[in-house]
Amino acid sequence: METVSENKTPAYNNNITHTPGLTSSEIGNLWNTYVINSLVTCFKKSYLANVDDKNARSLLKEALAIETQRLRKITDIFQKENLPVPMGFSDSEDVNFKAPRLFSDNFYLYYLLCYSKFDIPINSINFVTSTRSDVLKFYAYCSNSFYQLFEHINNTILSKGLYIRPPYVTTSHNIDLVKKQSFLTGFLGEKRPLLAQEVSSVFHVILHNNTGKCLLTGFRQVVRSKKVRDYIDRGIKLASKVSDTFSAILQKEDIPVPISWDTMVTESTVPPFSDRLIMSQTALLNTCGVLDFTNIMVYSYRHDIKANLLRLMPASGDFAEDGINILIENGWLEEPPRTVDRRKLVNELQH
Repeated sequence: METVSENKTPAYNNNITHTPGLTSSEIGNLWNTYVINSLVTCFKKSYLANVDDKNARSLLKEALAIETQRLRKITDIFQKENLPVPMGFSDSEDVNFKAPRLFSDNFYLYYLLCYSKFDIPINSINFVTSTRSDVLKFYAYCSNSFYQLFEHINNTILSKGLYIRPPYVTTSHNIDLVKKQSFLTGFLGEKRPLLAQEVSSVFHVILHNNTGKCLLTGFRQVVRSKKVRDYIDRGIKLASKVSDTFSAILQKEDIPVPISWDTMVTESTVPPFSDRLIMSQTALLNTCGVLDFTNIMVYSYRHDIKANLLRLMPASGDFAEDGINILIENGWLEEPPRTVDRRKLVNELQH
């Protein structure tokens, strides 16, 4: 069986001289990167405490090493700029290492795979919206290290026969131009077959929602707050609705759809994570969902696909906002860096 590559993670280049102050984009990007990486390191440390599969353990360690290095570098940059380092998340406060495992080893692999699909494009955006040399090099490192990690994860899942491939489709061998407006239609009259890119975007939305549903199913078993549990229930129903909606589109075209993995959740009801960590991870799932929806909107032309997406977006938006409100109500949401309110910076005369 193919094993995880032993190649070392690319080292971060620290040979950078001091450069001008950070721009608003760089401050925001680095702050978000820190908070998200502190969140996912908590989960990966928890997974490492009970993982059995040696390949999954190796990949978790590789990911954790990359994310730990990111946190150290951002801390260094912020301290040099006299900026406060984000509070983020801590495994000492947000993880119970004595709790029984909540997910299977196979789920750990899919968690790594799906998170990598989110991390890589986000770091690419952070790269192109940054200017300073050391920040550009940092985000180049972030992307390159996760390219290598993604390949290791991908090869491991393939070697274990667990990889759910996008569907194979038979395509035309002729090159042609679109000649009719029916290329866009999907409700009445002539309806063309799905494009390969439409199949891909719809398939991956289903796949990612099934993974998210599995994660939320585990969360529902262990969360302490009833309000958070009710919110998680809404998330599970929403993920099912998204999967069912887009699965129906593929099924009408006789294209296979991804299966769900409820069996990847154990029967444990002991909380391995704090409610704050669970709610914050759910908020991150919402962000991943936005990226998936954007992908469908950009790469799909048929009206029926976009119409289904537009019907789902209000519920998704409400769900995301309600989650933020729960975080705020409980004092769990750390405020990102804000600009100074200059209306309050008034030198009032003293009499």
